[in-house]
Amino acid sequence: MLGLGGVLGGVALAQDEVPSTPLGAVAPVAGGLARINGVLPVGETVPGTGNQAAEDGTHRVRVLLELTALEPGGIGFRADDWAVERLGGGESPVLQASVTETSVRQGDVLLTELVFEVPDRALELTLEGAGDARLSLGSDHHRGGDPR
Repeated sequence: MLGLGGVLGGVALAQDEVPSTPLGAVAPVAGGLARINGVLPVGETVPGTGNQAAEDGTHRVRVLLELTALEPGGIGFRADDWAVERLGGGESPVLQASVTETSVRQGDVLLTELVFEVPDRALELTLEGAGDARLSLGSDHHRGGDPR
């Protein structure tokens, strides 16, 4: 009985998490809106990251993130506030960003590229940002563990 309660409790806690916004759809963020315009595979090495190859069992992706400031206070953006999280836990921090920190004024749009290293076989990858922003990366970038 205790085991069943633990399983049901885990399911209930998982359901409290805010669902992620589908790839390409718009999600609310503090001060405006966010959208992923694309997720692109990156080559073996990324300039500016020491040109080190991705670890075995992982690949790198470039996330094209768009932020639109709608509120008078705009949007404060810091690349380090964003990470890719995966089902079951674990996260991948930003390896590289085309914009590291800026303020987006009301009416302006920020287009930035964020590079992450993610596991080849990870499920339900989600870009999570400051506040409750949760944007799905989809699965088109996965190689399924095939050789590079």
